[in-house]
Amino acid sequence: METKRDSKGLRTFFEHWNIAFIAIVAVLTLQVLDFFTHLGGTPWIYFFVTSFALMILGGGLIGYAKPPVYRTGRFFTFGGKSVPERLRGFYRWGWGVFLFGVLLSLGLLLSKQ
Repeated sequence: METKRDSKGLRTFFEHWNIAFIAIVAVLTLQVLDFFTHLGGTPWIYFFVTSFALMILGGGLIGYAKPPVYRTGRFFTFGGKSVPERLRGFYRWGWGVFLFGVLLSLGLLLSKQ
């Protein structure tokens, strides 16, 4: 099966640079894991406060975008299409900020006090 031989897209990139890309991602992942395993003291507290602040901020943005949906009587709706168009950006940013805070707090679980 032929698929666009002369394509310069993402598929071609991964065909030629797959091992290098995996190696770079592995090295970066190990660096991040090493950083979090040796984190302690005052920097740990700063990361803790930052992660909770990000989760609260993200929850606030989601909470700001959802009331019009609740007013229509739809309580169990998920996804960006459930909120009005004008509030969709707040909803997406809210989930992004919230999930980044969750990832930070999960990274803190790796640290040794």
